[in-house]
Amino acid sequence: MTAYGQEKYFYLTLNGNKPLSNTDWIGDFSLSGGRIGYRGFISPNFSAGLDISWMNFDQYEPVNTQQTGSGAITSDYFHYIYSYSAAVSGQYYFKEADEDRLLPYAGLGLGAKTNEYVLYYNIYEDAERTWGFLARPELGVIYRLTEHGSFGIMAAVHYDYSTNKSEKFGYNNFSSLGFQIGIVAVSLY
Repeated sequence: MTAYGQEKYFYLTLNGNKPLSNTDWIGDFSLSGGRIGYRGFISPNFSAGLDISWMNFDQYEPVNTQQTGSGAITSDYFHYIYSYSAAVSGQYYFKEADEDRLLPYAGLGLGAKTNEYVLYYNIYEDAERTWGFLARPELGVIYRLTEHGSFGIMAAVHYDYSTNKSEKFGYNNFSSLGFQIGIVAVSLY
């Protein structure tokens, strides 16, 4: 019999997010993201790992005229945020991993995030890239498809807070509320 303390798992999820910061610039929910990660059990109730996430937000603004110091610009506008992050994470499981196929957990990820804020208008663009510290609390569940099987499903909700600032685009920080759903592959040592 193999103990869960010796297991690790990999996951790939669809990552949907709703921005909570500066929702006048971009406030639309987006499903254009994902997360890939690794976690290893340190004890039957605790795992630690690394994850990498990506997210794209976009919002369309219809044609309008904006005054500048030297004239005016009439165009439609496309607001984009390209977001990438890497975090180390720890998860506490409310059941021991070998008790059941359903594993609810609470976790926290800490790392770095980069956002590129881009405004496209006609053939022009205005952009700025910023870096910041990331904190990501998360509540989730893993469901194994069979009792001691190698595959499962993961679902979670998370809150991302990062210190990314952009005066040009009106951000003092960047936060979003998201959910993820995807597949888990368990590997035994």
